[in-house]
Amino acid sequence: MSGVRKALFLTIILALIPSADAVRINPESWEGSAVVEGGYSILVEEYTATWCENCAQIDEDLEIITDDHGSRISMISYHPSDGIDAYQPPASEHRLDRLRIQHSDLAATPSFIVHNGLVREGVESWPDVQTDILKEESSQRGFTELKVTAETNLTDITVTVFPPIDQIIDNDTQISILFLQHNKKILDEFINPGTDSRDRVLVGLAEFPTVGNALAINTTIIAPFVASYPIDSMDQWSVIVVHEYTNEALANKSKTDSKPLGVVEISLKDPHQEESTEIPLIIPIIIFIAIGALGIISSGNKKKVKEEE
Repeated sequence: MSGVRKALFLTIILALIPSADAVRINPESWEGSAVVEGGYSILVEEYTATWCENCAQIDEDLEIITDDHGSRISMISYHPSDGIDAYQPPASEHRLDRLRIQHSDLAATPSFIVHNGLVREGVESWPDVQTDILKEESSQRGFTELKVTAETNLTDITVTVFPPIDQIIDNDTQISILFLQHNKKILDEFINPGTDSRDRVLVGLAEFPTVGNALAINTTIIAPFVASYPIDSMDQWSVIVVHEYTNEALANKSKTDSKPLGVVEISLKDPHQEESTEIPLIIPIIIFIAIGALGIISSGNKKKVKEEE
């Protein structure tokens, strides 16, 4: 494919990308409930640990990066149950076991997986993570349309998912509700080479397979596709809802056909920066149009020179 055609093709693809579906709310603006509809956000999963020096170094940077990406990505951190980590939440170990079904090379911290793609290991791999995010955004064609509500009272946050039944008939899939805590404190007795807290820590989950029994870890299942988590110990939180394949289905699928089917997020968190620096979609479109135009001009000039010869 020529440079001109490639530029025009990428322009069309970027123009067709729907808006991402992660709602980020300043705690000062929280009125007790929120709703999000969609499913297009890109899921970024991080394997980390509180004792890991490199993880501590990048944690604050990741907070800035997630703010910069705005609603384009939903990032979550998994901490191991290794007897050393300060948190060791069972929900994280459950998700790590799920990742290892298809990613046997997931061993080092920090590691990153974008939309169930390749394992990117180490702080130095972040440029590859960024590339993976952009690649997933441009290649994603369809997604499950999800409607999610989050409501809080004095003690709990309750999340309700309204999945489109016609899109989740597949018996090999499930709706997962993932509860994250921001700025989770680390007790003094644990090894900690970084700041006194970590961000985006998975603390509880609920899974609702289309066939079979629901699973709750540190959460309360209220009804099908409805779960709650106690929030009396955390001021800032996120809820990520994923339509994805079950663990059993993952064992029989390749990584290329087992990506999340729909991802949305509702996040209650202080912004790290006063204004998001997320790049508007129109900017890459303009860039590619300019590249295409330059290619057309160059091609025309070459043709003209050839004709004069």
